Amino acid sequence: MSYQYLSIIESEYNLKGPLASKLIHDGPDNYVYIVTDANSKKYALRVNKRLGKKVSFELEVLVALAQKGLNVTRPIENKSKEYFVLIDNRQVVLFDFIDGTQVEKLDTEHLETDVIERGARKFGEFHTFTNNMKVETVPNRNIFTEYDRLFALDTDSLKKFTDYQILLKQVKTFYSEAQLKIKEGKELYGVIHNDYRIQNLIYTKNDCYIIDLDWACYGPILKDLGLAIAEWSMYKKDTGPSKLSIYRFINAYNETAPKIVAYDKELIFWICFACLSDTCTFIADVVQNNYKYGDIAINDVNQCYMYRKFKCFYKELK
Repeated sequence: MSYQYLSIIESEYNLKGPLASKLIHDGPDNYVYIVTDANSKKYALRVNKRLGKKVSFELEVLVALAQKGLNVTRPIENKSKEYFVLIDNRQVVLFDFIDGTQVEKLDTEHLETDVIERGARKFGEFHTFTNNMKVETVPNRNIFTEYDRLFALDTDSLKKFTDYQILLKQVKTFYSEAQLKIKEGKELYGVIHNDYRIQNLIYTKNDCYIIDLDWACYGPILKDLGLAIAEWSMYKKDTGPSKLSIYRFINAYNETAPKIVAYDKELIFWICFACLSDTCTFIADVVQNNYKYGDIAINDVNQCYMYRKFKCFYKELK
């Protein structure tokens, strides 16, 4: 990190310099650094890559959850009484440092531990706090944002993908059905994490902390749970998602959740909806990156990992 950034952070947060920084995450949306002050105290510093992106909704939710006593990454207020600093039109946020470990990918070895249960219980706690929660700031997105990104692509862009017509029909169907379900108002609704993956938890000795509410918005709690189950259900190409990991997650989630849920058609609908949302993200990003995902050329919808998961769960929905 440049000296300019560090000097601004030092001044804005009244830290004792000189500051040292170490890059620990370089993602599509953010850089994350560990920043250490002259007293050897550590902080987590996040720099948004996207110019003009606003983080106020996320930070307001995090502050509210921390005040309620939920273990989340806590943003630090600066001398201007704000929870971010604007540098080069990028919102930069300083967080308390959480001394723990992250699991980058859920694997079969974790069936021998309580990693799944701890993450699921924490998610249930999160929803107990966020059910019917409202904050002053308007979120940057909603549960249809990634669907809208796909709809915004012209037909010629989509034609380059095998099976794009099947995907487009499925996306339109789930978009419409989700709107109807929300309009009926029968489901629990509130602030959702919208990206509850194993790597968005930090595990400590006896607990875990939720991080990265970058995609948080309002939505049905079942949609949030749907994405989590799609992500936490360990997937094998020949057998599909692991039912063992699914039921372990749901059973532990129900211990702390605001409402008991079952692995039924309603939940499976939202699992499919969440998988399709991730597929829309993948396709839109691939088009933006000239039909490449990293160094891999993409020309088939089925190359998307979450779309393959969608097809497995979709079979159960029919």
